[in-house]
Amino acid sequence: MFKRLFARGLSLVILGTMLVAAALFGPFSQPSIEAQGATRFAGATKSSPIALNADDTLLAVVNTDVDTVTLFDVSNDRNLPLGEFSVGDEPHGVAVSPDGKTVYVTNAIDGTVSVLAVDIAQQPAATLIATLEVGTEPYGIALTPNGQKAYVTNARSNSVSVIDTATNTVIKTIVNIGPPVGAEPRGIAITNNSNDSDTDETVYITHFYAFANQGKLDGEDDSKTGLVTKISTETDAVIGQIILTNMPDTGFKATGDAIAGIAPGQEANQVTGAYPNQMQAVAIKNGFAYLPNVGASPNGPVRFNVNTQALVHILDTNTNQDTGQTINLHAAVKAQPEGPRKLFLAIPWAIAFKTNENVGYVVSAASNVLVRIQVDPATGAATVTNNPLDGSVLEIPVGRNPLGIVVNNTDTRAYVMNNISRDVTVLDITRFPEQIIATLRTSALPPAGSEEELVLVGKELYTTSVGEFANSFGNMSSEGWQACAACHPFGLADNVVWIFAAGPRRTISQHTDFAGGDLRALNWSAIFDEEQDFELNIRGVSGGAGLLLNADGSALEDGANIGGLVVGNPPALAVPNSSRGQLQVRTPSGGLVNAWDAIVAYIRTIRAPISPLSGSDDPEIEEGRQIFISNNCQVCHGGPKWSSSSVAGPVTDLALINGGQITSQLRNVGTFNPDDSNEVRANAARPPLGADGFVPPSLISVFFSPPYYHNGSANSLDDAMGDRFIVHRSAGTGGIDGLSDPESRRKLVKFLLSIDASTQPINP
Repeated sequence: MFKRLFARGLSLVILGTMLVAAALFGPFSQPSIEAQGATRFAGATKSSPIALNADDTLLAVVNTDVDTVTLFDVSNDRNLPLGEFSVGDEPHGVAVSPDGKTVYVTNAIDGTVSVLAVDIAQQPAATLIATLEVGTEPYGIALTPNGQKAYVTNARSNSVSVIDTATNTVIKTIVNIGPPVGAEPRGIAITNNSNDSDTDETVYITHFYAFANQGKLDGEDDSKTGLVTKISTETDAVIGQIILTNMPDTGFKATGDAIAGIAPGQEANQVTGAYPNQMQAVAIKNGFAYLPNVGASPNGPVRFNVNTQALVHILDTNTNQDTGQTINLHAAVKAQPEGPRKLFLAIPWAIAFKTNENVGYVVSAASNVLVRIQVDPATGAATVTNNPLDGSVLEIPVGRNPLGIVVNNTDTRAYVMNNISRDVTVLDITRFPEQIIATLRTSALPPAGSEEELVLVGKELYTTSVGEFANSFGNMSSEGWQACAACHPFGLADNVVWIFAAGPRRTISQHTDFAGGDLRALNWSAIFDEEQDFELNIRGVSGGAGLLLNADGSALEDGANIGGLVVGNPPALAVPNSSRGQLQVRTPSGGLVNAWDAIVAYIRTIRAPISPLSGSDDPEIEEGRQIFISNNCQVCHGGPKWSSSSVAGPVTDLALINGGQITSQLRNVGTFNPDDSNEVRANAARPPLGADGFVPPSLISVFFSPPYYHNGSANSLDDAMGDRFIVHRSAGTGGIDGLSDPESRRKLVKFLLSIDASTQPINP
């Protein structure tokens, strides 16, 4: 048995109008770009991993996994490669000057912007002319309408760098553009009033993660909300912030309400709300800003069709307020007539609009499609376009894991960057429905049978919601609703506290799973001892058919036999999921690999976020390190994982198990209060797991993932080390509080904020 990934007939190895490798990487005849030279973009600009110049002749796209940018001559549909050029480590964003002579690329790991001069009359067609140091982990970059400035969002250092493109120098860094914790600036959109000046525009910056609402309980459907920051191009200073409006009714009802104490029943009659999260992009049209995002609806019961939603928030740039007209793309799919199957629009990640028509396209990163929206120029309201043939949502298939889109100024072509298939889908958008007319290879796929190929397949499984497995739809989720990446963007955390079966659980970033080699006990309550145990999430949370098989190759039925560490009465150890059979995936080169083996290979590559304090010579950081040691914090947070938890393989000794938990992995440090109102299981039962303690979380890059503790009861590290949690901060000293001095705590927190993968571990 084997499985072929991805719906809509897009193959890993058969690419329509694919360019041969020699044309991309070797010598070729020089094309010409006749219209090069326009000096102003026609409409508002935005950040993206794919970009055009003002004349729609030069296309640039980043290749994040291989540290390159690829350029194409797309004038008159030539779609000819100009070459693939090395840039910095892990490029994410690209911008092209209006005249097409300069390309700017953000490099997240390096903390730099690569500046390339483009001259198609030369060989090579692009040359690196500058490398600009910006902030920590730059993601988005966008140019002002006349190309006089570039703005760069530095996700980890909570800042925006401003580049003067005439001199290619950083002229200002705008710091602390959002709340001081977890701001994560990402997407950029810049207005365009069509004059020669770039000092009279407004820059809109999205913050990737939502922020806590004061007085709200983590785990409630309105416990957080989104934020957009405004910057003036005249002063290069923050001039305001817009609080997004949460969706009070998603259009999907749950069978219960855990926090309200309503146990699941037979009827879905409980209204669910959602707040915006994972805001990676923003685009402006007709004076309105549109923000695709993954709506979080964390209250129990946990189930795919109520917990994540595909939202687009709409802001009025004149009043600088949310219009309250948020559209739910999932609800649009739900409303379509019954057909052979429904494909929901998981992880809306990017958006672009036509210039002269009120039409836009939202990119569904996990479902591998675009959805077309029509906008009202007067009110900003948006509606999803249906297929006139059958009334279903019009879904335009593209490549695998699309992360960016750009539309040309003449409204004839759209170009979609596909991250995993490493190509660009070219769409004729003069037709209805829109049609694929070319697929452009941007970078070579990994060698056949290589570890890189295995990792790429695992990354695809992790980020897709729509796998095709032996002609059956829905192994990863029901009807393409969500992916692993829906709660673990980039393999990290969405910073949401979900009301799971075990209780309230803040998402754990998977960059800590294999730190130091061996696996940590997984989940806050040590109920998983191998990555394959997340088969339960694929089946139970995402509603998928799963990836595991019985020993004879038959489908593994749902039931207690895959349900954690202990099953049966009397108790007995469960069969390790890593020893079961697995569905196989077709690789790009045509081979077959085990699905879970590929996923685990990918998880091992997930990198830790880089601390903005990493490598700092601030003496207070070293003082904080010594305070950490003197208070014996390393008893729980020491060693290469910065956590005492370690499991060498599936647990085989029943004596180590109690209540489905590996109790030896737990530490009780006073962070569990069963009377907290969110301490409830997904089925509304109390108490949840927690009385025996929790797995000590890894401190690697702990700075980036508030709130803290299993239930999000601390909004910051200052709060986590405060007087509410004396038992925790004195756990390493036998109850003696060595951190009563606020100055000592401040220095300790500064040290904690500096920890990332480069920090020397402290041994227990």
